[in-house]
Amino acid sequence: MDNDNTKTAPPPTEGDDHAGVLVLPPYIFGAFLIAALLLEALYGKNLFSWGAQLALGVLLISFGAGLLTWCVLLFQKAGTPLPPDKPTRELVIKGPYTLSRNPIYIALISAFLGLSILLDLLWGFILVIPLIFILQKFVIEREENYLENKFGQSYLSYKNTVRRWL
Repeated sequence: MDNDNTKTAPPPTEGDDHAGVLVLPPYIFGAFLIAALLLEALYGKNLFSWGAQLALGVLLISFGAGLLTWCVLLFQKAGTPLPPDKPTRELVIKGPYTLSRNPIYIALISAFLGLSILLDLLWGFILVIPLIFILQKFVIEREENYLENKFGQSYLSYKNTVRRWL
């Protein structure tokens, strides 16, 4: 469904059997949350009323936590590590992976936006755009190249039938 024109890297060597992601995604999200908090402290504006803020923030955080838990359980059941700096043993293409190739990142973005709402961080909404760009460019593209090299046609078939995001 996606017309991804990313270059395919050479197959990994024995010691390089991982996606080659330079910074793990939780650290990227943490850095953006800290940046939003700092920018909010310096230039913040009240955005929400407390009732809507609490309900919407908790809803998005809960959705993200539930989706992330589901994905982690699927990885555990498949016997493959979750971090992109570890070798992937098996493709996980069930559950939320039938709707998106990246439900974990959707879960983390949902939780990030939920925290931004709960903490009234206008800067969280502004920074989510570069956050998604960095994830796409420096994490997801590397993961996709790795999976394509490791699983070949199986991954290409999956990639051609399931969207990257939603």
